[in-house]
Amino acid sequence: MEHQSTEIRRIYKFGLATIRKNRLLLCEPHAFTDLILPGGIIEGEETHIDNLLREVEEELGEKAILDTNSLHYLGHFVDFAAGRTNVVVEIHLYLGNLKGRLKASSEIKKLHWFSPSDDWSLLSQIIRNKILPFLIENNYLTKND
Repeated sequence: MEHQSTEIRRIYKFGLATIRKNRLLLCEPHAFTDLILPGGIIEGEETHIDNLLREVEEELGEKAILDTNSLHYLGHFVDFAAGRTNVVVEIHLYLGNLKGRLKASSEIKKLHWFSPSDDWSLLSQIIRNKILPFLIENNYLTKND
């Protein structure tokens, strides 16, 4: 009898929450349909600033500029990873401002400015279950536009 492995893997990421006019910037990747935050898996000894600067350029285009002075740590969030089975993602989330022209690039198909009144089923599990409720409960976003 064969046993399938149900071992849970963990990935560690930094995420960027950029909010404008009560909307959260989210990315629609080419690889799956769930909307995710800009940011990415930590490479080597990367700091949060190194990671977010690299990921902003890769995902939001070379003209997108992260204002590193605006970064504010919001917390650590854990849930199942988007587009993967048996994978848990841990995101250290930062609030931060972006300047310049934002354009989907690299592995990102499209950018979305997501309102809390939009369809939550479009969101990755960690955003739907943990991050968006946190942002609303702590008044970074409000439920009514």
